[in-house]
Amino acid sequence: MSTGIRICILTSSHSPFDGRIFHRHAKCLAKAGYDTTIIVPHTADEVVDGVRIKAVPKSTSRFKRLLITPFYVFKAAIREEADIYHFHDPELILFGLLLKLLGKRVVYDVHEYYKLNYMTRRPSSSFLRYLFAYIFDFLETRVSRLYDGVVAVDRMIESKFKGMAVTVSNYPYRPGNSVRINARVGEFKCVYAGGLNADRGLFKMIEAMEHVDRPARLILLGSISDEYRRKSEKMKGYEKVEILGHRSWEEVQERLQECDLGLVLLQPVPAYFYAGEGTVKLFEYMGAALPVLGSNFPNLERIINEAGCGTTVDPTDPVEIARKIIAFAEDPINAKRMGENGRRAVMEKYNWETESKNLLGLYNRILAGQSKSTHMALKGGPHEV
Repeated sequence: MSTGIRICILTSSHSPFDGRIFHRHAKCLAKAGYDTTIIVPHTADEVVDGVRIKAVPKSTSRFKRLLITPFYVFKAAIREEADIYHFHDPELILFGLLLKLLGKRVVYDVHEYYKLNYMTRRPSSSFLRYLFAYIFDFLETRVSRLYDGVVAVDRMIESKFKGMAVTVSNYPYRPGNSVRINARVGEFKCVYAGGLNADRGLFKMIEAMEHVDRPARLILLGSISDEYRRKSEKMKGYEKVEILGHRSWEEVQERLQECDLGLVLLQPVPAYFYAGEGTVKLFEYMGAALPVLGSNFPNLERIINEAGCGTTVDPTDPVEIARKIIAFAEDPINAKRMGENGRRAVMEKYNWETESKNLLGLYNRILAGQSKSTHMALKGGPHEV
């Protein structure tokens, strides 16, 4: 039943069917009765699963994506005359402020700890990277105080906003009753689903496969640059690697069902060292009953150990990574037990059906015109899914 309330979700850099933006937030809001629109770079307008996709021109370069596409998104947003605008990209932060100055209700969705992310980016000098990171962090913190709500992908990011934010993590939907296909009769299949670059462990995973002395294959699902693909193809371990590139959310879920071990080998850079509840691939592996091999970082280790769904390793050591992969392959009974533990943890705790209450609770508060403090335990009201 429709509430008659219009929600406009804005992104200038994500795909139309992004796992967080479309499959979690937009579908959840549409199911709760909100008239939900996503404004996004896309080829054409369409309606999918009750969500209206409003297309703006796709960028042909990084420069245009950062400086031109946000103008297209903002222009389309104004025409929507929505009750709440919910934006997902740091390059839209000033456009969010413009919407506030026009009297709109605005929510900022923070996917990463951007200060730490910018500090490790190339090709700028270290001084320029750090200067930009601190300027952006100052701007982000001050401007966010003017918004009606801030959504953080994990607890670390929530703490940065000091009471202004509520955590809505990237937990998967509760898995159905499908049985995972077991591939151990042939190659032992490891899988990584996510962006493919050095900081996310691309080259360490490939190098590790060189040291796995048994039939095994590494399946890589995610966007990869031509530069990284060429470099990957020259590595010794590449003969055991299959790079499938970007795949739809639905195909990724299907591929996970065919594999034996999920890898989360983020490298120890500032943007990832404190990764935790926002690491969507971790929980999708768990939901698919895949045991997990993760980086030995504090939050990842805490989640994996509490759930009993896998083990951790130094993500910079390919030989040790290979040793752990072999251990999983040689003990299928224990690997299956860990996979079942992960699935159980998703069914009981780390699932979107439960987590969505935080998002819907925030919307209920904003629409009711309550006070801006969001550090309270926000629960869904009449629109709970």
